[in-house]
Amino acid sequence: MATTFVNPAIVNGPTVAPRDGNQLIEVYAELALTVAPVINDVYQMIKVPAGARIIGWTLGSDDIDSNGAPAVTLSLGDGASTARYVSASTIGQTGAAPVNALLKTGYGFLYTVDDTIDILVAAAPATFAAGSIRCSVKYIM
Repeated sequence: MATTFVNPAIVNGPTVAPRDGNQLIEVYAELALTVAPVINDVYQMIKVPAGARIIGWTLGSDDIDSNGAPAVTLSLGDGASTARYVSASTIGQTGAAPVNALLKTGYGFLYTVDDTIDILVAAAPATFAAGSIRCSVKYIM
């Protein structure tokens, strides 16, 4: 059964907000996976405040699917759209260099309410190997 997990760093941590307008903010989060994720698991990684305009993101993962024919795919999105920024990346199959974009999907998206940047397990690993998932987001306010 799919579950929503909240990164402990955002439960107790404040939402990062600028002191003055038009400041660039970059927030990074990393979560160690010790139990195999299942399809549709959601990991809430970063708080994003209302008024944030996204201008960049990064998705990274260790090789969390050690099978000869890996199956795991990860999406990067938010509470309203689970794949707003990345849809079903195979990065968790290889632990390759992070996927990032400044001028691709979701560039310029404006949050009108507080939300979270989430990693969705679009397809579960065939053979799970413990590792970390990571993401960062750049926004201006």
